[in-house]
Amino acid sequence: MSGQGWVEWLEGWASLPVPPGGSRREAAERLVRELERRREAGQLVEGEGGVVAVRREAWDCDRLGLEAGKLEVLLARSEQGGRELVLRAVEKARAQGLRHLTCRLDSRDYTGAAALQGAGFTLRDLLVTLAITRPSRPEPFPAGVRRATERDADRLAELSARCFSTPGDSYNRYLNDPYLPREGVREVYAYWARTSMGGPAADVTFVVEEEGELAGFLTLVLPKEGVAKVPLNAVDARWRGRGIYRTLVQAGLAEAWKHGAERVEVVTQLQQLAVQRTWWRLGGVAQSSSMTWSSWLPEGSERGNG
Repeated sequence: MSGQGWVEWLEGWASLPVPPGGSRREAAERLVRELERRREAGQLVEGEGGVVAVRREAWDCDRLGLEAGKLEVLLARSEQGGRELVLRAVEKARAQGLRHLTCRLDSRDYTGAAALQGAGFTLRDLLVTLAITRPSRPEPFPAGVRRATERDADRLAELSARCFSTPGDSYNRYLNDPYLPREGVREVYAYWARTSMGGPAADVTFVVEEEGELAGFLTLVLPKEGVAKVPLNAVDARWRGRGIYRTLVQAGLAEAWKHGAERVEVVTQLQQLAVQRTWWRLGGVAQSSSMTWSSWLPEGSERGNG
């Protein structure tokens, strides 16, 4: 399909990601440009059933200790055609030595979900993106919160690893996947926290202490094109229910407004109702939702399964 043909098809695609205030045409053209970049990088699998990109995910490989990759920008035009497309992508991934694949889709993309399920993928999590728009009178930075420093790195890494690798206490696509090693999951979240203090994962991390312990934290990516993001945030189980999380969110908002943000976004698990209630009460609204699928690719010619 030509680039112009893709633009026309994408304009009518229900799952097209359109930013607030943006036009469908611009969003479609932006996605086509992304596809062209993927094609130049040799990542695309294309056919009558649609198109999908296959990419090795260095973050997961390094932390989990296995060759992992992602299926990205999956555009399935039909369930059957999409299934055949995904199976071709799986073979491409296997040929690259990948053993594990994930794919995140907009929750409205029923065709893509059916294609993944038909190709042996299993649903691992459901996510919702919440957003707070800049108020006319932003609240000041709250008391009791401070910036994390390198001296906090070890404690912060341990807190993050503990909060996100305990079944029943946390929900995430790593923890919900039986093919991923638990120690690897701990390492993912420990490293994520360590690189969130002016590192590649986030620009700043805020913490709250109780009785000399780190009770909770929130990381913040400062605004780009008016949007700031909260990639990672948690409160230790011992200190929940005391308003610590709300205070951390207020700190993140105040910092974002100071740096010119017009909107602050967070992505959280659908099951995390306490997180969602906090954002709602501070003026947040649900902006989008998504689902994450995964498949383990055993060695040999056997087809991957969940």
